[in-house]
Amino acid sequence: MPNPIEYLIENISWYEPIYNIAWVLFMFYALTLPPLTLFLFHKNRLLNQLLPPITWERHRHTYSHLIGAAFVIFSFRLIPYWIFNDKILHFLGGGVAIALVYEYFVLNFNIQQSDGIISLKSIRDNNAGYLAANLFLLVFFSSFFSVFSELYEFISKYVAGYQFDSSGFDTWLDILANITGALLGYFLIWLWKYATKKT
Repeated sequence: MPNPIEYLIENISWYEPIYNIAWVLFMFYALTLPPLTLFLFHKNRLLNQLLPPITWERHRHTYSHLIGAAFVIFSFRLIPYWIFNDKILHFLGGGVAIALVYEYFVLNFNIQQSDGIISLKSIRDNNAGYLAANLFLLVFFSSFFSVFSELYEFISKYVAGYQFDSSGFDTWLDILANITGALLGYFLIWLWKYATKKT
């Protein structure tokens, strides 16, 4: 009878070194790059006028979104591929993580009250309109995140000499899975905040 711990280790996605590095980078992205972006908006006068971020104290209160995103990324990579295939991992793991990072940016750039280039001020009291507007913006944010991950996948496979789908079909499926998962993930976040009167 095989050792269940050894069997799990040999079947989780961490077993492939390239994907191991990729998901460590994505966790690093989730935990550090958003605060660095806020720092640039605080320090750069032009960026601050376009879209002023809120105080660092508020940032610390919303950092749990980034911890949640990193936790989702880490936990879904522990699921064996014979349970969830690559597209489901993109849909659930990547999508929910993207939605959490997006919500972090919305709160920390004060988009709900801002007069900047992006503002939700006029619809913040309209729950359905607020949800629809955020889902619309999330498509663009998720597209950026997804393209970044697919570029890494392409470069890492090319450098390692792996065969990859040159037709682009697999890439588009990954991107669509990320976007769809992000929309679902944000909808669940919105439902939770609506139920707890936080939206």
